[in-house]
Amino acid sequence: MKELGLNISKKRMKELLYENTINILKKATEVKAGHIGGSLSMSQFLLPIIYSLEIENKFNYRILLSKGHASLGFYSILNLLKINEKPFENYCTKKSSSFHGHTCKKSFNKLIASSGSLGHGLPIAMGFAYTEKIRNRNIPIICILGDGELQEGTLWESLLHIFNMNLNIKILIDFNNSIETNTSKIDEGIKNLVKTSDYSAHSYKDIKKAINLITSQGPEIIIFRTTKLANVNSYESKPQWHAGIPNLDELNDMLKKVHIRLED
Repeated sequence: MKELGLNISKKRMKELLYENTINILKKATEVKAGHIGGSLSMSQFLLPIIYSLEIENKFNYRILLSKGHASLGFYSILNLLKINEKPFENYCTKKSSSFHGHTCKKSFNKLIASSGSLGHGLPIAMGFAYTEKIRNRNIPIICILGDGELQEGTLWESLLHIFNMNLNIKILIDFNNSIETNTSKIDEGIKNLVKTSDYSAHSYKDIKKAINLITSQGPEIIIFRTTKLANVNSYESKPQWHAGIPNLDELNDMLKKVHIRLED
């Protein structure tokens, strides 16, 4: 497979990240729901990746958001890039067409399963990747994990099988140093078990490298160093914003303090 590119300018990507951040904060406050901390940390790398795959390259892949509680971030990206605006518009409403706080498969035609229970996404992705292998196809399965769910036993069992069977899975880890869980030992241990690539989600160059890895054959683990409630100055990495909802005064203050970090 040819390598994918990311041809959008860094300036324009910063504008998209800014708009996405504003949208997530406003929507969570409006509906009084959503995990804004993980949604914003994940969006830092997932927005450019989805932009490259969907808008620039029309790439054939499948995706699973194992950290399904970050559905608000995922739906916001789909909305911003005009892939599907309905999930974001109907996020946690009282309508029959409402999309709830965990990711719904109906939101995106490349999403392989609804998700929510941490640690279950990778085993599902493994099954899909195995199916692709026995069909002799090269479609990569992208599975997005949070660092907190790296404590789940099914995930580690799946990792061993994925590498033993050489399945074409790209595992993207939103490593935002979860305050609710101690992930330091996992951070040290995962590199002793399997090969990983370690990138900064605030580096444009690193994100480009990660996008190119998606086209390679076989399993890849990409650790993205992120920040909870990324790009909202003085609010980042605070436990209350894991799933906390800002009131109107807090929202207005947050909106004033949004500053997108995206280095070369």
